[in-house]
Amino acid sequence: MKTKTPEEIVSALFDAFEARDFELARTFLSEDGFSYQSPIESFTNADTYISNISRVGQILKRIERCKTFVNGNEVCSVLKIHTTMDTLNAAPVVLLTTVLDGKIASMEAIFDATEYNKMIVPHV
Repeated sequence: MKTKTPEEIVSALFDAFEARDFELARTFLSEDGFSYQSPIESFTNADTYISNISRVGQILKRIERCKTFVNGNEVCSVLKIHTTMDTLNAAPVVLLTTVLDGKIASMEAIFDATEYNKMIVPHV
């Protein structure tokens, strides 16, 4: 069986997210040492991350893949996350991913969290 490249692994994760197959998505994440960081959340456990993302996955319509840059085991994905929410219908996101031993070890999402924060702390 051919080993998947880091880019193929990240793409497969996006495919699983779009299909709302969070069990499959979990298979692409490292068992040990996984980390996720974004302007609104951070996780150091893949199971906790998947549990959280599966709850918010209900608003996901699709992940538009605008550009991908690969440097060894690092993948930088420029995305537009399309959701069912009017204020977040095409949110630009940059995702920096590190793949080690065929699994995603770390993810850092960079995006404008203004609209997300409004949902958490209502605007007065």
